[in-house]
Amino acid sequence: MVVSIENKIDQVVMESVFSPIIQFSLLLDGKNISFNSILKSLAAENVSILAVSFLENFETATIRFVVNYPDEVRKFCSRNTISYHETKVLGVEVDNMDEIAQAVNTISAAEVKIHYMYAFFVRFGRKIGIILQTENNEFAANVLHRIGIKTISQNDIGR
Repeated sequence: MVVSIENKIDQVVMESVFSPIIQFSLLLDGKNISFNSILKSLAAENVSILAVSFLENFETATIRFVVNYPDEVRKFCSRNTISYHETKVLGVEVDNMDEIAQAVNTISAAEVKIHYMYAFFVRFGRKIGIILQTENNEFAANVLHRIGIKTISQNDIGR
C-alpha cells in the first residue's frame, strides 16, 4: 500500500518532537563593528559559528548564525553592547540533496511556509545539516519526523 505525503501529514501526532536551535541575528552598520572582528572574538572564547547566513544591503549587513555555545554569545554581546535578536529555528539532518528536496516538499505539502533556510558548515558524520525558519517550526518538525527525517537540537550541536 502506498501512503502519500498528504496522508502521512494528516496522521501527524500533535505530541511535539521540536527541540529548537538558537539562532542569533545581528544588524551591523559597518561603522561600529565588523563581522570579522566578531568571528575572531568568539573564536577566542571557544565559540564556533556552525552555520551562517549573511546579507549585505547598502550600508548594513544582516547576519544570522548558529553557534555551539549560545550563552557565550549572549555574554559577548552584552559586554560589547551589541544588539542581537534570538530566534528558535528548526535544525534538520539529511543524507543528501534528495532528502533536502523531500523535506522542503513535505513542509510545503503541509502548507507551512518556509521563510528561509541555510546549511551548516560542519557535517554530522556523513550527514548534511540544514537550518530552517518556518511559520510553524513545531508543526514542521512533527511532519518531518513522521516521514523519517531527523531534526536536531541545540544539544546535538554543542560540544
